Amino acid sequence: MRVAKNNVEPVVSLLVNQSSKSATTSAQTIGGANGSNEIFSGLASFPKNANRASSSRNNPRGLAGIAKTAMKYIAGAAGAAYVYDNTANRFFLSTTSLHDGKQGFTSDARLQEAEKKAEANYAEYHAHGCPENVEVARTSLWPKLVGENSFVTMLDFRSATKVHTKELIKTKEARDSIALNISCILGERIKPALLTKYGVAQAPVDFDITKEGDFEVKNKYSLSGVPNHDSGSYGYASRSISNPFIEKGEKHHAQAITSDRALTPKACIVGLQPLLENSESLTSEAQFRAGQALLILRPLYCSPKTWGDAHKVLMPFLEEKGLASSRENKRLGETRPFNRNDMEKGVARRNTSVAGPLLHELNMAIHKSIYKKDEDSMNDLKSKKLREMKYIPISHFKVSDDCSGFEDSSGLADSFTGYNVSAYINHARLLSGEDRLSKQDVVAIVGCLNAVYDNASSERHTLREIAHGCFVGAGYTVEDAEAFYKDVCKNSAREFYGGEALRAAKSNLRSDTPRVP
Repeated sequence: MRVAKNNVEPVVSLLVNQSSKSATTSAQTIGGANGSNEIFSGLASFPKNANRASSSRNNPRGLAGIAKTAMKYIAGAAGAAYVYDNTANRFFLSTTSLHDGKQGFTSDARLQEAEKKAEANYAEYHAHGCPENVEVARTSLWPKLVGENSFVTMLDFRSATKVHTKELIKTKEARDSIALNISCILGERIKPALLTKYGVAQAPVDFDITKEGDFEVKNKYSLSGVPNHDSGSYGYASRSISNPFIEKGEKHHAQAITSDRALTPKACIVGLQPLLENSESLTSEAQFRAGQALLILRPLYCSPKTWGDAHKVLMPFLEEKGLASSRENKRLGETRPFNRNDMEKGVARRNTSVAGPLLHELNMAIHKSIYKKDEDSMNDLKSKKLREMKYIPISHFKVSDDCSGFEDSSGLADSFTGYNVSAYINHARLLSGEDRLSKQDVVAIVGCLNAVYDNASSERHTLREIAHGCFVGAGYTVEDAEAFYKDVCKNSAREFYGGEALRAAKSNLRSDTPRVP
């Protein structure tokens, strides 16, 4: 580049003046922007800015910063996904998952997988002779807040207690007890003289209820233990946060309980009797079939055509004979939805659902205001025969009464269904000349009903609720039921976590054993 002669002197003068200044002043002058060095500063700063832009693209530290920021976002997204998955699909107080391939939070898939694990733990524990000193390391890091503070998660509790109860009544004594109950219910052992002795006011023309027309007619319990392909569980319907509106009216319910998949009392007996006759113990399948039979036979036994209404005829009769207690019956009633004693416990501890009744009212409002349903349709939706459905909750857990943890909850209170089952069995045994139900007999009934109810369906009762109902219905107390329930929790927790620890130790031993080449 050529420089004009009249521009040389100012440039030389500038360089001379700059050399006479101190290093500090020189740096400040070059970095500044005054009138005498404006051109020079402009020429010097241009390549500096260009190099900075170029170096930022080629500098490894810049790329590392970008990568670090990207990793932060990726880690955050992964963390959010982990929290979402554990909340939606593996929440410690839930036994269902949002992504269950069904209606969301309605399938038995998690319970079924957990039951397999519980069976393996049970088998391992008992294979070692039920050792009391098994060191359980895994759960020591996690608080046990479920099932009488014996379990880490609701899934552990449900699966372990189901397996324990199932194995508890897998005996010849339980099999004989259930077989005797069925025989008495069917009228095979009824003694006419005892009807006169006890002053029975109502009786069927023929004691053999298999000859009744309703023996082949389906009733409101006919879907008990029947698979529901929509929900992935059992029964008529399941309420969840993704399937909140389950009330479809009395007509829809009537169609469901008379459909091909529903069971008649006859079908239950046909399925159960071979299982009782061909086995020396009460097998798992026999327990399930017996539970269905005891539920579905009750409306037939307690009907105006046979032995009379359970509440109006059988209960007063049994109380008079000392086989039932009105005081204990009242205690069960105190757990009913919207009972004052239950409501006084507060939102967290009460049995009464918060969401269930609200969703019921919202559903009615939607049908009336948006769908413009006529009066007949609205009356069908509000049928008294289905009034219990409005109490069905979304979440099946609550805080325990002593606020020390959480427990399973149906939202439907202590089981009057279980009460009625024990009561009508005691009635049949009394008129057959048999002893009243013993506590061991009651345990067998509890196990059979639990085999039917222990699933993800909304129409279910918890193990504790079943025990309360069955023991009180047989003439025992709530305290007797509580003692049984607490023993089940304690023993099943020992089996579950002890067996898990033994299986883990066996697995570690195998991995540590050197392979022989």
